[in-house]
Amino acid sequence: METKAVIRSMGLKEYMNEGQLDYFKNKLICRKMELLGKISLHREKIKTLKTNHADILDRSLYTMDLEQEIRTYERYSQVLRQIDEALERIGNGSFGYCEFTGKPIGLERLEALPFANLSIEALEELESGYCQ
Repeated sequence: METKAVIRSMGLKEYMNEGQLDYFKNKLICRKMELLGKISLHREKIKTLKTNHADILDRSLYTMDLEQEIRTYERYSQVLRQIDEALERIGNGSFGYCEFTGKPIGLERLEALPFANLSIEALEELESGYCQ
């Protein structure tokens, strides 16, 4: 189902209806498959980086490449965990609702970040609390 159709299908009493849940579940699963492929590629790249460099510049470049690959791998792994958590929320009926306020996160936010677990209001509240 197209994004605009998902948003249009939302009535005031129908937030996170079956069609919307299916749409976001499929979106999350596709993103998960994409990430699993990327993680696999980065894992292989890390394994194949040549480690024995006589030249100090080559060793330095190797270290920088390795650190970049590890950071990317970790970032993808973190997003993968967030996707798995979102899929769990779909299963238990709490998907689409803010974990702090219990209010709807909103379809537009979920379209942009389908594994979001906080509303914009909650994020702003958290940020203002940390900035004081």
